[in-house]
Amino acid sequence: MYKKLPLKPLLVAIAATGAWNITVVAAAQAGVTAPTTSAATNDTVNVGKVNASSGILTESGKLLASTNEKLTKKKIFQSTQSETVISKKQMQALGPASGAAQALSTAPGIAVRGYAGIASTGRYSISVRGVKVGWASVAGDPERSGISILFDGIPMNGLVQNNGSWDSNEIPILQMISGINVIYGPGNPALRWFDSLGGTINFVPVQPSLKPSAEVGTFFGSNGTYGLHFNVKTGAMDGWSAVLAGGYTQNNTFRTGSFNAPSKAFAYFGKVVKTFRSGTFSIGGYVNSANEFRPNFIPVSPIQGITTQGLNANAPLYSQTTSGYYYSLPESVWFKQITVQDYLLYSKLHLRLDRHVGLHEMLWYRHGHRIHNRINNFQPGNTTEYYYPNSETFGDKLYFDWKLPYNTVKAGGYWIQQQYNTLISMTPNNDIPQTAIASVTNPTVDYNNDTTNTTYLAGFIQDTITPISGLKITPGLSAVEFATQFYNNGAQGIPYVTQGATNFTATSNSSKTFTKLEPSVGFRYAPVKWGALYGNYALTYQNPINGAFGAYNASIVNYSTLKPVKSTDYEVGAKFLIKNFMFLHDFTFNVNYYHDYLSNETVPIALANGTQKFAGADATLNGVNLTVADNPSWHWHLYANLGLSHNYFNSYTPSGGGISTSGLPVSYNPNMTLTAGAYYRAYVDGVLISPNLVDQYTSSQYLFDNLTGLPSQQKMSGYNVLNAGIAFKTDKLNRYVPTLKAVSLSVGVTNLLGRKYNPIEYITSGGYFGGNSAGAILADPGAPRQYYVAVSAKF
Repeated sequence: MYKKLPLKPLLVAIAATGAWNITVVAAAQAGVTAPTTSAATNDTVNVGKVNASSGILTESGKLLASTNEKLTKKKIFQSTQSETVISKKQMQALGPASGAAQALSTAPGIAVRGYAGIASTGRYSISVRGVKVGWASVAGDPERSGISILFDGIPMNGLVQNNGSWDSNEIPILQMISGINVIYGPGNPALRWFDSLGGTINFVPVQPSLKPSAEVGTFFGSNGTYGLHFNVKTGAMDGWSAVLAGGYTQNNTFRTGSFNAPSKAFAYFGKVVKTFRSGTFSIGGYVNSANEFRPNFIPVSPIQGITTQGLNANAPLYSQTTSGYYYSLPESVWFKQITVQDYLLYSKLHLRLDRHVGLHEMLWYRHGHRIHNRINNFQPGNTTEYYYPNSETFGDKLYFDWKLPYNTVKAGGYWIQQQYNTLISMTPNNDIPQTAIASVTNPTVDYNNDTTNTTYLAGFIQDTITPISGLKITPGLSAVEFATQFYNNGAQGIPYVTQGATNFTATSNSSKTFTKLEPSVGFRYAPVKWGALYGNYALTYQNPINGAFGAYNASIVNYSTLKPVKSTDYEVGAKFLIKNFMFLHDFTFNVNYYHDYLSNETVPIALANGTQKFAGADATLNGVNLTVADNPSWHWHLYANLGLSHNYFNSYTPSGGGISTSGLPVSYNPNMTLTAGAYYRAYVDGVLISPNLVDQYTSSQYLFDNLTGLPSQQKMSGYNVLNAGIAFKTDKLNRYVPTLKAVSLSVGVTNLLGRKYNPIEYITSGGYFGGNSAGAILADPGAPRQYYVAVSAKF
């Protein structure tokens, strides 16, 4: 039976920090009343009319604005790192039902693959320059959880989860997100987290504002898509300002067949900010839930005996070329239901201790919960699987900044503790009625019940040095510690276990602690005001996943040889920001070369019997990213980005040892991604009309071979998807509805040309369908042409 890590020091720290925060806020002088002037803006448009507005923020207004962490073009231009921000305009271009993954696909160097088309209710794998986060049911990734995901700056990732560290449907309502910050690579120590090897993504929600406002909207679309969303802002009152936002979405699968696989999701967010003379204090909360029926894989080509009614049934062969490109098995043959939930509560304190010293502290709690329920009647002897992981995470980050002549020093650290429980129960498929929710009781085939307790500590110092005008150098040093205790609970956490059932976790209770130093440096040199050269280097580490500690593993782990994942990353590039020059207006251009060497990786591989094994690997990820955007006139906004990569394994050692190979391609890394968008707007008879086109191309990718447990030399085809939409916005209805400011209507088509493509393919080991399927290619098709209509009103 596992023993919990001692929580008393953490609880004491949390209680002390929270009490101290409240004391500081209470002791601060009364907040300044709400300002009467509004924020300065650049050429804002009110239903087509250009209004050059200007104003001066009060001190309280500046403090409130400082709590918004969304990146700006100026901040990106001044950084020593490669960064980008995904705007509302880019998010809206892929339709109102799209989610986190679809929005990220518009950024340079980011590739997305999944099985749900544009629906936010499904799960997608997100690759940032070859390093991944998220899960899309395909094995073989060298780094499955190497991107830190933040919500309003708070970590959402599980600390060690092999499966489900973060799922994209944890952000199902994109309308509540004001922008998405992306930092490529590990970044500087002050913004780096435990999973930031390949990058950090911050979903910045709508923020409290100076003026009160509200927005409500609904949308409809193909395949039973429907949704609602809202946000309400109180405006600033006596130094207080709050926002409440939320939404609901539902859809059916675009796959054809007798089962429509209904999915749904909701999310709510609230935040209150208090400004006072020396800083700000805020409390926020976020809850989300997604319940989906994931469609099954389909063979690309027919396989003898694999039919639409099961193995060797008297029915048509099941494949894209026989039963139909989008066909899905009946519910009575196969279904898989997945529930993903989060509860997040956090506080932030930003305090100016004097003119030169500031204190920044944030405290959070996150509960992550998942249910994975699969019933498989495709072939005799298949099992019903119930998978129930959940986690409890507490965290605290505190740092100071000192503004000195020619220097800005930041120093501090964080403490995160998590308890992660996982339980899998397998029974014969004829023991549970079809469509019934399975339970943890009475596994008769296989089971698993593990607990992983982790404590992560990090301390850092970084110094931004500006010796001369235009030159910025940021050296930094982090010290990290990953302490992990793994407990194989056996059958103790399951009410009943049938005699003869097998615990497929072989490793017994054990623990491991890693302590490492992470040096880094970044530089930026701007010889002119509109152009800069930049580069950075970082050596960073990551704790191995819980599968490397023994979870789901039928082999005993040798802890003496277990190592943390290591990343050696560097890049060089050039940035340009031109406000006005000829046809260039707010013109941005960024080009960079990156090189990331990953070592001590643990690659999970799915076996035919439903368990996993783990290969060891070192890999090189390198390439070029380029992005450009411009507003050549008030009417036009154009942007494009290009990602080129060449990723390969320096070494790949099969599970249990054996001959190490080198030079194999890293699976599911397209050599090229290209996104281009064109937006137009015109004011016609009191209506602002805004059509747009967004084209996305993903090149061919190498498959992973579950049969051999190796990356293959076989490729899946590339694909191109064109999306189109048009929006109408007017204030003509304002006279009829009190406080109404504008009404918007948008319609659009995704995959306008109706392309047939597969974003996911892999070579099966035969466990999915059995029979003659071993070595065949299975796929998840991309969505066909889909339509949407959305209406919203602002008050």
